[in-house]
Amino acid sequence: MIFRYSKILILLLFGGILLTIQSCSLTKKLNKNEYYLRSNSFKFEGKKAFKSDLEDYVSQKPNARMLGILPLQDWMYNLVPAKFDSTFEAYYSYSRKERNQKLLDSLYIKFGLKEYVGKNNFLYRQFYNWGAEPVILDTTSSYSSARNLKQMFFERGYFEAEVDPTFKIDTAAQKARVTYNIKLNEPSFIKDYNQVITNTDMEDLYKENEDKSAVKVGERFDVRNFELERDRLTRIFKNNGYFNFNEFGEELIFKVDSTNSKELGITMRIAKPKGDSIQNFIKYRWGTIDIFTNNTDSNIKHIREYKGYTLKSNEEFQFKPRVFTDAITITEGDVYSEKAIDETRTLIFDRENFSLTSMVPEKNEKDSLINFKIFLQPKPKYDLQLSFEGMYSQFLNFGISPGLRLLNRNIFRGGENLEFNLKGTVGTVNKAGHENHFFNAYELSFNTEMTFPRWLLPFNTEDLFPKSYNLKSSIGLGLSGQKNIGLGSRSYVAYMDYKFQPGVSEVTIEPLSFQYIRNTEKDKYYRVFTLDNEIREKTFNAFFHYRPHIQKLYDEGKLSEPHLERLIYQDEKFAETLPNAQGKGYNFQDYTDFRNMVFRKRSITQDVFIQPISVAWHYNENKRVDKENPWNIYTRVAVSGAILRLADLILNFEKEDNFFGNKTSLIGGVPYSEYLRFDLDVRKTFNVSEKSAIALRGLFGIAYPYGNSNTIPFSRSYFAGGSNDVRAWKAYELSPAPLRPNDQGTYVDDMKITVNAEYRFPISGIFHGATFVDAGNIWSVKNTNERTSFKINQFYKQLGVGGGFGARFVFPFVVARLDLAYKLHDPAYPEGDRWFKNFNFLKPRIQFGINYPF
Repeated sequence: MIFRYSKILILLLFGGILLTIQSCSLTKKLNKNEYYLRSNSFKFEGKKAFKSDLEDYVSQKPNARMLGILPLQDWMYNLVPAKFDSTFEAYYSYSRKERNQKLLDSLYIKFGLKEYVGKNNFLYRQFYNWGAEPVILDTTSSYSSARNLKQMFFERGYFEAEVDPTFKIDTAAQKARVTYNIKLNEPSFIKDYNQVITNTDMEDLYKENEDKSAVKVGERFDVRNFELERDRLTRIFKNNGYFNFNEFGEELIFKVDSTNSKELGITMRIAKPKGDSIQNFIKYRWGTIDIFTNNTDSNIKHIREYKGYTLKSNEEFQFKPRVFTDAITITEGDVYSEKAIDETRTLIFDRENFSLTSMVPEKNEKDSLINFKIFLQPKPKYDLQLSFEGMYSQFLNFGISPGLRLLNRNIFRGGENLEFNLKGTVGTVNKAGHENHFFNAYELSFNTEMTFPRWLLPFNTEDLFPKSYNLKSSIGLGLSGQKNIGLGSRSYVAYMDYKFQPGVSEVTIEPLSFQYIRNTEKDKYYRVFTLDNEIREKTFNAFFHYRPHIQKLYDEGKLSEPHLERLIYQDEKFAETLPNAQGKGYNFQDYTDFRNMVFRKRSITQDVFIQPISVAWHYNENKRVDKENPWNIYTRVAVSGAILRLADLILNFEKEDNFFGNKTSLIGGVPYSEYLRFDLDVRKTFNVSEKSAIALRGLFGIAYPYGNSNTIPFSRSYFAGGSNDVRAWKAYELSPAPLRPNDQGTYVDDMKITVNAEYRFPISGIFHGATFVDAGNIWSVKNTNERTSFKINQFYKQLGVGGGFGARFVFPFVVARLDLAYKLHDPAYPEGDRWFKNFNFLKPRIQFGINYPF
């Protein structure tokens, strides 16, 4: 109830702010003969080109508009009375630490506002801080922008381009629009491309990589291609021994013969500039490599040679030599390579035991060697972190979650780190079946993990893979328990994994993993999942009417509830008596809902051993500065139960008939799970501008139980909805066949498809906005239920589609997110009546989240 009222308050506050600021004039603070810049536009005569780039060359732009429509920053600025502008401008010129009431009072006095001394004016200050002064037309700036555009076209081969601004001014409204009229005329092309390289080794190196040149004969002249080629060749030469090549931009130059302005001759020259004391390029190799393990090169008392590296310290060595040398891809005697420096820097930054303070190359021209010094700072032996979070979930109305993390570094002097994590959650649940106390639910988890900066194998892996692959392995144990958060359970986990990083990818191999899940509150299932209880009661009553003697056995306690459910599930004759048509009485559709519910209940309540073997591949371009529109792809393949199946064949585990009438092998009375699972998550970001982006995601997952299993364990099943999925539905609520619309049910299944699109844009400072569309659902691949089974010719009709808008507060290391989502296509309704069913703008699904949803 509290959460429902909070939704209403948020909407009222949001709507009130919009109504208030919309009523505010955009020109109220303008002087006479000043005009509010409404827009810039570009009008081409004839051919159009580079339309998406033009705005970057215009120096005077209107403030950003929310959703491209609402001038929110301008409105906020104009809500603040003009008399406060100078005061607040000065106030926000101070750092956050310096801003206080004393400073504000002094500024009130300075700017003649003594009557406001002691007043905080919080709302006005926030509007001023979030807002932006409306942009006033400056024709001088417009003409300067026209020259910028003309220069841009010139650099892209349109030497005769014409750009002229025109102005549309509404003197009454004090608003102006600027149009840049563009005529490109004919471009110039590259007719000839020649190279003059004075060093034969460099010439050979160029020819080996010539096919990837960014400059090509027949293409339009474009300065950007010459910059790309310069950077490409500089990178190649620096990675092949030519230290500091083209450091001052004088050793690689392009000359243009423009005798014929439409057909250009290009000559690239690589040579030492005239006047340089050394006229030949020197190819360098790595010399001595000194590693200062305690961040100092003075008072050195301990020196150790190891595989071509020299370790130096003013104290006793705390680490085995390999801990350092495995993170350094530079090798004495190898050709100098800037790439090796970058790889070394990346590997050291990834280490948890020490940090990089500096790397110093020292050039020795006499022997063509680059001696290299690396200064490292050991991190503290112990690291203790405390955390505290608030949370809200499908089953927990409110919770607080304190946590503790203890890291013990360098356990065995080989860079091994032992980490302990303890986390607890206490909260409130007011669903049926739970005691009505403020804190009546808890969850407690403990995990410990030891990580190794190498693969943990019975043989030496030091020279098996390139160091740049950054081999790691870890072993871990964990246990957790919860009560009243859904159903009570206990979970015990043990695992081992191996990782390596070829390029921007990371591969994780998990050959050993065991999890035992024991549910401790199975008897509360129907009190927690009240919708399933409704299905059960309806089916029990219909079955008792069909077989009255069964009701007598059940009422006398001679037939347990699980046995009754199994009896109904397997009674084909009962199903044959049911009518297909929906009406007031019990029908075949109701029976189908019951069978589907039984599958779900078995998945949620089953005690089970899970033993997956998996391989995951993650390709992530987000950290690559050369990727303007990065990909982020994750895929994982897992097979569960293979080792236990082999042990079963050898040891012949205990068997019993399961709920579905199949023989099931048991370990200590608990079945083990067998399934195959495949996941694919593909994400693409298109950066529209410096801070605006379109983010796309496609997600597909499928799990297939076999052998010892009829269902997928709940923790390995798929669900739809939630703050990172289809946001118009709560987590677990979306299904192709809910009992009824908005039933607040809990649905899981074996297959999932989700697609998302989100446009992200800045509004003011850390305050950003977003609009989005989500679509997806879950389906069965083994359950024979017609309504939930995946069918290629039906699934697209069963997609839940939602859309909406949201706010993001973008801090340096975290993003706080609030989304308002609406159901656009709801598969809970009959086909043909699913679009915008019961749509109400004032009743969105409100989703809170941390960081971006994808």
